[in-house]
Amino acid sequence: MIEEFKPLLDAIIGNPWGLRKDGKLVAGEVRRGKRIQIGKFTLIYHGNLPPETIKTLNYLFEAMAHCEEHQRNSVALEKIREVVVKLSSSVGWKETLKVLLKTIKSLISGKFLSIFLVNRREKTIYSILSLGYEKTERELLHLKIGKGLVGWVIEKGKPLIIRDVRKEARYFEIKKETRSELVVPIRVGRKIIGAINVEDTRIGSYTEREVKLLEAFASIAGVVIERARLYRSLLEHRLTIKELEVARKIQSHFLPKKTPRFKGFKIYGRTYPARRVGGDYYNFFRRGRDSLLFILADVSGKGIPAALLTSFLHSAMVIFKDERSLITLAEKLNQLVYSQTEANQFITGILGEIRRDGNLEYVNFGHNYPILITDKKATMVEGSDLVMGIKPYADYSLRRLVLPPGSALYLYTDGAVEENCGGQEFGTENLMRIIEENWENPPVVVRSIISEMNQRCGRERDDDITILGIVHAGN
Repeated sequence: MIEEFKPLLDAIIGNPWGLRKDGKLVAGEVRRGKRIQIGKFTLIYHGNLPPETIKTLNYLFEAMAHCEEHQRNSVALEKIREVVVKLSSSVGWKETLKVLLKTIKSLISGKFLSIFLVNRREKTIYSILSLGYEKTERELLHLKIGKGLVGWVIEKGKPLIIRDVRKEARYFEIKKETRSELVVPIRVGRKIIGAINVEDTRIGSYTEREVKLLEAFASIAGVVIERARLYRSLLEHRLTIKELEVARKIQSHFLPKKTPRFKGFKIYGRTYPARRVGGDYYNFFRRGRDSLLFILADVSGKGIPAALLTSFLHSAMVIFKDERSLITLAEKLNQLVYSQTEANQFITGILGEIRRDGNLEYVNFGHNYPILITDKKATMVEGSDLVMGIKPYADYSLRRLVLPPGSALYLYTDGAVEENCGGQEFGTENLMRIIEENWENPPVVVRSIISEMNQRCGRERDDDITILGIVHAGN
């Protein structure tokens, strides 16, 4: 990455120069001379650099850091895609976890790695797979719940970064060489079933970026382990695996377990699965105190293929949720979906951000139009762009709304309007009427829609129904 910027640095600095990072010369030739710290780099040069040049170099090094970060993220998502492909194949669960652990090692600095599971009956934690440990050391990877850093993470359900384990009272020593450690929980729904642990011989190897990456892999590990558990359970009862049951487990694993709190707003989402599991997905991601990122999407197809694509979309959201530009985020998601899907697979949806002042921005990629409530009246907000996964590059438009106190926005998947009711669709008119009647209370809106649909169309669904409501209630 630095080599690509070398001609530009030559032109700006003018004289021979050298660039050091982490105590090593990484570019240029000069090893001795005047020094100036710019970000993570130390610039060594001869002559004089005016303030304007130093300011330009600051901008350039910031751009270099961003390029390096995007490159790492692209590599990480490609590795995640490869693991998801393994997951969808007939490869055994242990083999898939081995691939997952080796992938983590290639992306995150670490000498010793392990995947732990919980035995609730015995109140213990044990390693099912590890890298870097001797045989005698692996025998020590069996702890009581609450003991050691892994035990603490499983008990509390929170990720943990330790910069220097020698200063950490909770640390349970197995490798004397270990200095820094990162642990994240593995979840299936609300239940914590284990943890992934990474240790390194250097101090301070891990940051929040590594936490996000490891959490994405922990989500995949949860799917692999849960699928294996279901398979074993079904075999014990002499049953065959049904695609519906596995897909439903995978799909529900990535849906939010509770509604986020966002001061001044009532926010609520709910999915009602159909007989044949589809790929409805929604989620929320905090972006500081005053901003909330949200997504509602509908993956084409049914069963395990749709559920696995949903899991890939969720992992991509976890990685890129801090991308400030919604357009850039949508473009990255589209490129990844295109690289992952077959020709007949795609995703429609709405990706948006709501701020505390009521300003709302969103990207509509081929999805049903949102329903806006202003002055207690419901209207459709028209406008959408290309669905994700059809083309490698797509142009997306940023659409803006203002939600003052006393207004609301409702998003929904096509199951909410296309349900077959005696030869006729339930329809957008019925949906808008129910929302208009109950708009101030999103849970009531959802229950009323389902209740009327049950009366008109029966209780069995042809497609999943997902509804997300954002109400600006004011202070």
